[in-house]
Amino acid sequence: MSQLHSTLRLEPSDPQPTRTQSRRPMTPQQVAEFLGLDDKTISRWARQGYIPGHPLGQGKRKFWRFYEDELVEWMNQHTNERRAA
Repeated sequence: MSQLHSTLRLEPSDPQPTRTQSRRPMTPQQVAEFLGLDDKTISRWARQGYIPGHPLGQGKRKFWRFYEDELVEWMNQHTNERRAA
């Protein structure tokens, strides 16, 4: 398990974000840095509904914002690792 995944894992019994996670909105650029991806990929995935995001504004030029705890939960659900029983 990578260090990123081990430090960001939320347990199902923990309904609140840990103290290292924030409910402050993140920009696509911040999310790209957080996940190690390109910001255009983040915006495209948000438009496609692949990652949890919150559009601000209307029409074609929406501003996307993201919450770290939602992204961590999404990563935990989309991991390729097997969990021990």
